[in-house]
Parts: sequence; structure tokens; C-alpha cells
Amino acid sequence: MSKYTCFDVTVKDHVAHVVMNRPDEFNSMTRLFWKELPEIIKELDKNAAARVILLKGEGKHFNAGMDLANFAPAKKDGVKKDPARMRETFYHEVLELQDTFTALEECRMPTIASIQGACVGGGIDMVAACDIRHCSSDAFFKIAEVDIGSGSRCGDARKDCQH
Repeated sequence: MSKYTCFDVTVKDHVAHVVMNRPDEFNSMTRLFWKELPEIIKELDKNAAARVILLKGEGKHFNAGMDLANFAPAKKDGVKKDPARMRETFYHEVLELQDTFTALEECRMPTIASIQGACVGGGIDMVAACDIRHCSSDAFFKIAEVDIGSGSRCGDARKDCQH
């Protein structure tokens, strides 16, 4: 398989190893992550070289959720934006994010999440879309939205993962 920025993908003995490869950032989800993951899953599903997909995170933690630095609004240019257009744009962005995990749910082969350390916010949504979840003894889960009072966006959970 071709090389990705946020993932290392290998297929060995009919097992596809999809490894999040940003351990220094606790495998947080950047905009590129959301683009690459469904591409990888759909390609594996289509080419049938594997019989199962194993989703893993490199490093101490599985996933720290969304990297909000990558989702910050653009700098204001002094022009007031129409609130309805802003909500419409946000709506379509959310649909694109949801499509990422739908790819895991709709994949023909079993998907297994192998979780170590932290699994935060969007990481929980991701593993919930997998068929099987396997946890190491040090795995823990946190829904960051509770801390920031939001049900639609994750906080910068990386600070919570420095155990």
C-alpha cells in the first residue's frame, strides 16, 4: 500500500495493520487523518488482500481525539460572516467526519481496535465503529466533551494524556 502521513499500513498474513503514526502528538486526529482513514479502509475493503483490519496507535497512547489546532477558524478579515452559512459549512464538515467512521462500520471484513493508554473523545467514536475492541491493562477512556460543555466538538485532550 502507498504511504500515508498519519498512518502506516501493511498487510501481512492477510491481516491489515493500520497504525496511527503520530505518537508525539498522541495520535490526535488532524484534518489529514480524517481524509486518510476512510481512503485506507475503502482501499483495503476493495482489494481484498486482507481478511481483517487491525487498527492500532503507535506509542504510549492509542488516540487523544481531535487536534483542535487543525480545526481552528481562519483568521478574521473584518468581514462579518452570515451565521446561517457558517452553520451550513459546519454541518457539512460534521458529515464528512462521520463518513470517516462509517467506512469502518461498512467495511466487509472485521475491524479490530487494539487500544493502549488513552482513548479520548473522537478516539472513542472511532473504536465504537470497529467490530471488536481489545484493550491493554493500562487503557483508559475519556469523553472530553463533558469537560468543555460541548456535545459537538472535542477539547484538546492531549493535555489529559500525559500520565
